[in-house]
Order: sequence, then C-alpha cells, then structure tokens
Amino acid sequence: MNNLLQKIKIFLKRMLNDMFVIYEEKGAEPFKKPLLYAILPILILYFMIYSPVADKFKDKKNELANIESIIEFYEDYSNAKSMIASFQCQLPAAKDKDDWLNHVLSSNAKKHGMDFDSISAQKEIEMNNYLVVSREVSLSSTYNKVGKWVRDMENSPIFLKVTDFNLRKDPMKRGNIKVNLTLSTVFAKIMMDD
Repeated sequence: MNNLLQKIKIFLKRMLNDMFVIYEEKGAEPFKKPLLYAILPILILYFMIYSPVADKFKDKKNELANIESIIEFYEDYSNAKSMIASFQCQLPAAKDKDDWLNHVLSSNAKKHGMDFDSISAQKEIEMNNYLVVSREVSLSSTYNKVGKWVRDMENSPIFLKVTDFNLRKDPMKRGNIKVNLTLSTVFAKIMMDD
C-alpha cells in the first residue's frame, strides 16, 4: 500500500514538473485546447457528484435544525407525556364503555341500600381524543345515604365526577330527599382504538 502511494506521488510530481517545463518553454498555448475539452466533462462531473451531495447536505442541515428546536422542548414534552399517561391510568377501561357507568351507579346504590326512581340513557360527547360519558339518575333516600354514596363515587380511584346535583325534600316521605344527579367519566378514544 505504501509502495503504491509512493508511486502515485512520484507520478504526480513528474507530471507537474513536465507541465511547468512546457509552460516555461511555450507559455499557456499548449494548455488551452485540452482545457477547453476538459471543461465540459468537469462541469458534468461537478453537477453529477457535488450537486446531489449539496442537496443532501442541505436536507441534513435542516433536519439538524429541526432536531435542535425539538431538543429545547423535549423535557417539557416528556413531562407532559408522563402526566397524560398518569391521568389515563385513572380512566376506566375503554372496552367497557357501553355498560360501565351503569354498573358503577347500580352497584354503589345497592351497597348503600338505595333504589333508583329513574335512570337516563347514556350520553356521549366527543372531545378531541376523549369521550365524555354521563348518566342521569333520580332517587329518593336519606341525606346520610346519599352523602356516603356520592362520596364513594367521587373518591373512586377511577375518574368519576358528579357534574350536576339537585336535591329537594321528598314530600311523600318525611326525612327523605329527592335527588337528581348526573355522574360523568372520561374514556380515552386512543385507548379504545388500540
């Protein structure tokens, strides 16, 4: 390998020496014609080799600028992503969306010894990647039972919220109240699509 490099160096050195000798004897005249013939292939080689490399270099430079702008906000993005993931863990399982809220209402009411006078159909509202689901119920019971029932639902580890709550004295039963409430939860549509 070193021997080959040595031969190339010697060849180039001799060629340059010969060019200088010819230039000193005859001037630039002998170089004009070969130079004119060489310009076109040199330009073609330049545009075939350098031009695509320049475009790739420009693309890589733009890509690097994009990455640098993203790096600046990566920590905020990472924190937001982990916060969203922790909130999504508190959402109910998307596969049960059709009957889940009804089950929660019924089982908690049964646990506290209450019966519904009426229960509405499930209402669903789409909001970006989430589905807000709610049901309205009416019942008659004591303050104590209703308070414990609402407390148990709102303190659930899975996200539940009483979004509307109306109560009035029950004219038919002394010591009871009539309650109309709406219980809502959120399902992540992304989780449903998976």
